[in-house]
Amino acid sequence: MKKFLKYLLFGLFVSFAPTSLLQAEDKPPVEMKLVQGGKDDGHVLAGLLLTIPKGWHVYAPSPPGEEAAGFEPTITWDKSSNLKSAEVLWPVPKKTEFEGQLSYVYEEETLIPIQIIPQKANESIPLTVKVNLLACSSMCVPIEETLSLDLKPDAKGDAVFKAVEKREKAYEGLSLFSLLMVALLGGFILNFMPCVLPVLSIKIMSLVKQSKKSHKEHAKQGFLITGLGILASFLLLALITVILKESGEAFGWGIHFQNSHFLLFVFLVLIAFSASLLGVFEIDLPSGLGTWLIGHEGKGRIKDFLSGVFATLLATPCSAPFVGTALSFALARDTPDIFAVFFFLGLGFGSPYFLVAALPNKYILLPKPGKWMMWMQIFLGAILAITAVWIGWILSFHLPLWVLGVSMILSIVALSLFWFKQHKNPQLKAWALAGPLFLAAWALSWTSEVQHNPADTYAGSSPTLELWKPFQPEAIQTLVSQGKTVFVDVTAEWCVTCAVNKSLVLGDSQITNLLTHHNVIAMRADWTKQDPLITEFLSDHDRYGIPFNIVFGPSSPKGVPLPEILSIDAVKEAFETAGLKTLSH
Repeated sequence: MKKFLKYLLFGLFVSFAPTSLLQAEDKPPVEMKLVQGGKDDGHVLAGLLLTIPKGWHVYAPSPPGEEAAGFEPTITWDKSSNLKSAEVLWPVPKKTEFEGQLSYVYEEETLIPIQIIPQKANESIPLTVKVNLLACSSMCVPIEETLSLDLKPDAKGDAVFKAVEKREKAYEGLSLFSLLMVALLGGFILNFMPCVLPVLSIKIMSLVKQSKKSHKEHAKQGFLITGLGILASFLLLALITVILKESGEAFGWGIHFQNSHFLLFVFLVLIAFSASLLGVFEIDLPSGLGTWLIGHEGKGRIKDFLSGVFATLLATPCSAPFVGTALSFALARDTPDIFAVFFFLGLGFGSPYFLVAALPNKYILLPKPGKWMMWMQIFLGAILAITAVWIGWILSFHLPLWVLGVSMILSIVALSLFWFKQHKNPQLKAWALAGPLFLAAWALSWTSEVQHNPADTYAGSSPTLELWKPFQPEAIQTLVSQGKTVFVDVTAEWCVTCAVNKSLVLGDSQITNLLTHHNVIAMRADWTKQDPLITEFLSDHDRYGIPFNIVFGPSSPKGVPLPEILSIDAVKEAFETAGLKTLSH
């Protein structure tokens, strides 16, 4: 559709070319000039002032991810001096429709701020910008102008400062509510990711087991406390995020899955949970501790709370649709917004638990307990065992295989100690012996880590592996200047959504054929283990989670980011937008 609209606009331009040329010879319909802006937190501001006559409009850039009619304007500054970098701060455009087609436009007088970093801070900047835009009324006129200005760092430019403030306030007002709704939906979807679904299923099983009316009330309280455990965990994540952000440390969603100590802890806990569900072991607390922790009907409230915490920890590698988007926007904002977004993520994730807790008993329709529950428990235990295998697979990129084997043996020996209670009652002895064994199993995570080569991660899994080049972000712009198109795939073995993208899209023959194009360079950045280069690359593109895919090309040197959930059409369109001339060899 986007390609068709561009052809349509080109056809309209050709149709009205004689009239356009006559008007262009007289006077362009839009007047443009550069204005001084002054200093702003280490930057120097300039402004591009557009004077647009009544009845006319200029097409504006479309928001990321939206397909709209029109011709996106460009502003370049290649021939400027004393300029290290520059960024156009596009004002919020007006959303409208022309002939049933969605468009974003500027009307009347519009001031477009340009934020500049000079090479020499206190010297003037001979600024030369080339502007391309499309002005339309009953006809469309393409306008191309080159403007110059000797930009003074100490010049006063109140109008530009006001334009920057107006833009910031407008974007805040437009996006905060929608951002919170995106976070709410993203958190809810996390419940149905494969690494989290077993936790919700186990809680529902506990409700079925307590299907009597008196027991139901107690089970609903457990759901409420689990939901509160989720909310508390997300608020704790928000606090950690703010602390890391203020300290200048890198932060990423799911970054703790790059930590071998955390991974081995989760691995051991999953082994214990799956073994308990499968009926191999039954873990009882010492009677004194059990009396303190266990509430009515033998279900501990601290256990309910901790299950919410554990569900949150398992959820983080699953960057569900909308979660990454919400976090990226949140982390670019101030502290209250970060807490608000994490709160709504937690609220969305905990919503099934809060819903069950709020429902009257008469609306909770449950099947009668029976033999099916035993089979369901075995099924859930098997799912948790598969999750443990998945965590073990991730651990193999961090720790030697002998460490995993010894840790598993020590944990099984520790769990077997609880079995003896069926013959006699040495619970305190079991805990006294099992505790050190578990600690010893976990302590093995401090052994020497495996030196992992990212290229080995994908060895033998695809006939197109030789296409994936080492991740070299510093080489991207050089390759683009040579006319190449660069596709970057930031992924990790613990990222479930990444695996889906690889299987359904990046492994598709249409995309692999596209990646074999002689002008395409495919780079894969493996974030399974912490890599400051990849973390910085994500941060530079306002992303704090994965998957992240972006296409750089001659027409889009800054890159065309792709959505978290890839589609074949989206990847093809990104390549075309980036400037790949043909999709054939």
